[in-house]
Amino acid sequence: MHGETPATETTEMTKTRDRFDLEQEILECWKVVNDIQLYIAQGAQTKDFNVLAEYYERKFDRLWDTFEQLVHTKQL
Repeated sequence: MHGETPATETTEMTKTRDRFDLEQEILECWKVVNDIQLYIAQGAQTKDFNVLAEYYERKFDRLWDTFEQLVHTKQL
C-alpha cells in the first residue's frame, strides 16, 4: 500500500480473517464499476479518478492480504 495505514485499517488487518471476510472484501471491490459510472455521470475530473484509483488499490491490497492469509493458514 501507499502512504500510512489508518489506525482502524491497521487493527482490521491484524485480526484473523476468515472466508466470510474474503467474501465481503470481494463484494466491496466489485463496487468499483458503480463508482466509476457515478463519477462519469457527475462529470468527474482526471484528479478525481486518480483518487478513486488509489482508494481501490488499497481495497484490492487488503483483499489480496486476506486471500494470502487464508491460503497460508490452509483455510482455502
